[in-house]
Amino acid sequence: MRYQRAELHNHSVESDGSMTPGELMEWAEEHSYEVIALTDHNTCSGHQKARKAIQEKNLSVSLLEGVEVTTFYGHILALGMKHMVDFSDLDPGAPEGFLKKLRAEGAAAIGLAHPFCLGRPVAAGCRFDMDIHDWDAVDYIEVFNTSAGTGARAEMIMGNEKALDLWEEKALEGHRLAAVTGKDIHGKPADAPVMITYALVEEGNGDTQDPAQAVLGAVLEQKTIVTRGPLFEAEAKDGMLTLCYDQSSPYLDWNSRWKETKPILVIRDNQGTVIKYPADFSQSSQEFPIKKEAERLVIRMYDKETDFADLLAAGVIVRQKKEQKGTE
Repeated sequence: MRYQRAELHNHSVESDGSMTPGELMEWAEEHSYEVIALTDHNTCSGHQKARKAIQEKNLSVSLLEGVEVTTFYGHILALGMKHMVDFSDLDPGAPEGFLKKLRAEGAAAIGLAHPFCLGRPVAAGCRFDMDIHDWDAVDYIEVFNTSAGTGARAEMIMGNEKALDLWEEKALEGHRLAAVTGKDIHGKPADAPVMITYALVEEGNGDTQDPAQAVLGAVLEQKTIVTRGPLFEAEAKDGMLTLCYDQSSPYLDWNSRWKETKPILVIRDNQGTVIKYPADFSQSSQEFPIKKEAERLVIRMYDKETDFADLLAAGVIVRQKKEQKGTE
């Protein structure tokens, strides 16, 4: 398996951004993103311009087309959309019909943008105020929107901790939801130690499959991690959780910093059990005992303290495999 750096929520001058689609593609290339989504508000007019810039400037970044359906009841990210749809029939009390319409019109993955952002009267429409009854109609939740930067003030505005808690709750209930981040780029973002998204894809797929499609597949399969540097994958089987670590990530200089950190793992299962273990990145992998009865687990990794401000990585969902007994 390998990790692809992806940025899944961005805007250009085609809506309310300050960069042209081409400038956004160049920014992504300069910051080592393999895949970047263009999700302007209620328009797909920038897609062709972004593709033209990639071709003319011979960029290696891959474009993931999309749109941010922007309403007074919340914002819906539709990845894979190549045209905007009419949302006058959207019922915020029962949005599943509209989400079905998005899929029929080409949306490959549907997500909730910044669901706990400040809403009325400060930022009308930014908070997600729709009543979802069928969570299987959604593919992912933007658990970190980093457009406000870092710190307590940014958290007060964006409500990322609540978004991560919501994702964990629904994932542990069994819904196939991925966790992702969004820079929600409008102007060139300042460099800051914020969470970003990596997609876990099959080794070799990056050579045989369009990277944007590989990232889409990872989102649909819940193979994503939101991180400030650490990368790991997990497997659970018969009461044992195995984590495989990747020390190579250059993001925020993690490839050298891991030697001085002693991260803490917090693992929750669908039975309500919460356990903590020390992580050791000097090993290629570690094994930890878990309940054999647990069907699903979510994992967070912290730096020193298990406070939200110290969160290093999250978004990993694991389904425990059971021992296959032979039949006579």
